[in-house]
Amino acid sequence: MQGKSRQSKAFNEQEKLFVSLAEGVNHAMLQLALLSEQAGGMPTDSQSERWQAVQDISRASLQLLESYTLMMRLHGGTAEPELEPVALTSVLPETLQLLQPYAKQLHVSLEVDVPARLEPVITDRAIMQSALLSLGQVFIAAQSESGEENQVVRLGAHRSRYGVVTGWYSQRMQLTTQALRRARQLGGWTQQPYGELVSGPATGVFIADGLLSAVASTLHVARYHNASGLAATLPRCRQLQLV
Repeated sequence: MQGKSRQSKAFNEQEKLFVSLAEGVNHAMLQLALLSEQAGGMPTDSQSERWQAVQDISRASLQLLESYTLMMRLHGGTAEPELEPVALTSVLPETLQLLQPYAKQLHVSLEVDVPARLEPVITDRAIMQSALLSLGQVFIAAQSESGEENQVVRLGAHRSRYGVVTGWYSQRMQLTTQALRRARQLGGWTQQPYGELVSGPATGVFIADGLLSAVASTLHVARYHNASGLAATLPRCRQLQLV
């Protein structure tokens, strides 16, 4: 009975994640359809801009699917995390560059804030970057839907007594631990389980949380420089080797 119960629970969690992913992809497909329709009756220059937007949003959707696939492989046992020293001074700027085209289409500015002499952390580089990419999409989309000027989200890392806190931050979003806890409890059984946290599809939060659990970490609400965000606390590494 206990074995069946565990299998049922695992299936339910996978089903929740699949529902959330489907919602996120559906939202992206609607955006692509609208952009394609708008491009049809436009001058050539405007059409080029619209088709560039289609490409950028398509790449973002593919990235989300790749992260979801990685998460399912990790939890299914067909992939294993490789823990090693990782330099966030390298990973964070690279992650920001990968998200720049998507952010540009949604008229959101991205900033990175990581101390130049920050020590490495112990994690899996690919898993960590996939989690940050997925979570970054959520923050960009939510910031875009706020309708405010000077829309900026920040990818940052800073030291704490427990390790290095790494995540996404926004001064416009008021995140609370209670809202995150309720969202996890609701899972994929509501159309927007993270509605109290962010506006718009929040598939990336599900995926980032699942990826981080594979490296013994989890998302939590964090605050830094008068901004609130979602972050993971990673163990420091004192070794000289950087990845």
